[in-house]
Amino acid sequence: MKRAVLLTGHFPFQKRRPSMLWVSHHLRAAGWHMTHVTVGYSWLSKVFGDVRLTALDKPPHYGTQHHGPSLTSIYSLPPVHPVKTKSTPLNRWLEPGYRLFTNHWRRRLRTPLAQADLVICESGPPVLLGPLLAKQAPQAARIYRVSDDIRLLNAPDILLRAERDHRPFTRISTASPHIAARFADHPNVTLDPVGIPHANLKVSTTDPYPRPHPGPIAVCAGTTLLDTAALTRLADARPRWQFHVLGRLRETPPARPNITWHGEQDFETTRAHIAHADIGLAPYRDEPGVAYQTTNSNRILLYRYHGLPTLGPDRLCHPSIPSIIGYNSPQALDRCETWKRDPEAVPDWKELADRLSQNSVTEPPEVTSTPPASAANPRVNTVPALACKA
Repeated sequence: MKRAVLLTGHFPFQKRRPSMLWVSHHLRAAGWHMTHVTVGYSWLSKVFGDVRLTALDKPPHYGTQHHGPSLTSIYSLPPVHPVKTKSTPLNRWLEPGYRLFTNHWRRRLRTPLAQADLVICESGPPVLLGPLLAKQAPQAARIYRVSDDIRLLNAPDILLRAERDHRPFTRISTASPHIAARFADHPNVTLDPVGIPHANLKVSTTDPYPRPHPGPIAVCAGTTLLDTAALTRLADARPRWQFHVLGRLRETPPARPNITWHGEQDFETTRAHIAHADIGLAPYRDEPGVAYQTTNSNRILLYRYHGLPTLGPDRLCHPSIPSIIGYNSPQALDRCETWKRDPEAVPDWKELADRLSQNSVTEPPEVTSTPPASAANPRVNTVPALACKA
């Protein structure tokens, strides 16, 4: 049995199923053993209260847990983990202490890394362990999977530096050509698209919305980089629309009569809300770099699969995806109201699992992954943030 180690900020059992949980599922179905390591928490999380933990149905299991023959999970709390405060001097003062973070994981990862054929390190706090992975798993393919642009997630400087020093990784994988261009100096960068769970989506869902309703239903199936102000402006501009927002929030949201805040939901609940909605919302913060969500956003892929228009900032727009409508596009809201569903073909998560696991097994790598030379060349892969077209 081949063995993989996944380092991620997520838990193996949680309501929201991000990309690496789907990858883990398909790797195990293909005969791999997965060691799922949840990284990015510490005793600081317990002392100060971490909003991410409140989204779990129950407290996570501490230590090493075996969940059958193909899945092991590890969750542990070092004294500290990388954080960014509002004080620059304090951030610098904290950095030497992150050796405690690395040393803590050094002992706990030694055995699974020594046995690993594949190590997937997802963007975020796990990237700080890159040198440790190279030292303890020299025999393994070590992939840095860049699911998010951590510059937009208020990442501390030490993580940004660790990401730039990507020598510990044998491969950089991302779905975004914008992100791939940032790693042009790495010799092995591949564009590996995210997907959706085709098998799950073939099962019909019950309409979760109260009927009848006065106007179109707009769903925001996620709160990553949420621009709350933009969302409320839309609600005020279209009082007949019924807005439903699913996802964890860090603070109390503003009250609007036509916005329902559902909180974190499981995948089946989320897909039902998408399948029976009329409009998909992607109100990401309108900041430079957010265009990577065009290819990396799970919710946008699900909107496209169900044929919904996607309303969001203009930076998300590109001629190759006409279903994304920018706020400033001509008659944007009217177009959303009159949109005729046009379902699009979207890859299955199994394809991403296959791409990530084929490193030294499948030749040539182009069979299942975009050629590294192409992915790393910004002139070939960078998709410009074009303004939306009518």
